[in-house]
Order: sequence, then structure tokens, then C-alpha cells
Amino acid sequence: MSIFTNGQTLTVTTRGPGNLNLVSYQSNGGIPNVAGATPTTNAGVTRFVISHSYTFERFAFFWDGAGEAVYTIRTALANNPVGRSWAEASGVSWGATTVSTVNATSFVASAVARNNEATCFVIPPVF
Repeated sequence: MSIFTNGQTLTVTTRGPGNLNLVSYQSNGGIPNVAGATPTTNAGVTRFVISHSYTFERFAFFWDGAGEAVYTIRTALANNPVGRSWAEASGVSWGATTVSTVNATSFVASAVARNNEATCFVIPPVF
């Protein structure tokens, strides 16, 4: 089942402060690539959801904090390490069922900067 379908998504869990960086690229509508960072100052665990845009077919993300970061495909039990730079980012294509390592540096170089406006969002803690 594709990652970006109803009931299934991509979540990232991090420890400590840092930024989850995301680039959306390869638009099927001629839109420029978009890259941005979503920060957290939380010293503990922060969970993010990586959303999608119907205009982009590929996404790459990495964590720049000092603590660990793992991603989970929502219905799976496995956690996998998140990339630590654009050169070794975690990447997913529209319709894919897995995440792979990609070099996204060339896509970021031509991207419009959208810090705090990327399609990755902090999931509020449940109390």
C-alpha cells in the first residue's frame, strides 16, 4: 500500500531540539521545488507527520538535531533512522511503499525557501 494513502502516512520521531528539513520536488504542475525546516525546541521527544502535496511527486527529509530521529510508515512497527543531511536524506516518491536514501542537494539548490511552511507538522502530545 502506498505511503500517502488514507490511513497510512509517514511519521518522524525525534529526541531533543533541532529541525526537520523537507524538500518537495518534481512538480507535475510546473511549480518550483519547495524546501523548508520545521523546528522543535523540545528537549524530549517530538513527533512529526510528513504530509504530501498533489503537485509534487518526490519528497526528501533529514534531521539536523543532535539527538536521534527515526521514521515510521504509519501501519508498520519498524523504526528506521532518518537521514542527517541533504546528501544522505530520507526520500520517498508518490505512490511508493518504502523510503530510501537520496542525494537531494541539487533539488534544494533550486528550491524556494519555506521555513515553517513545509508540509511537515508537529503532532501535539496526547495528555
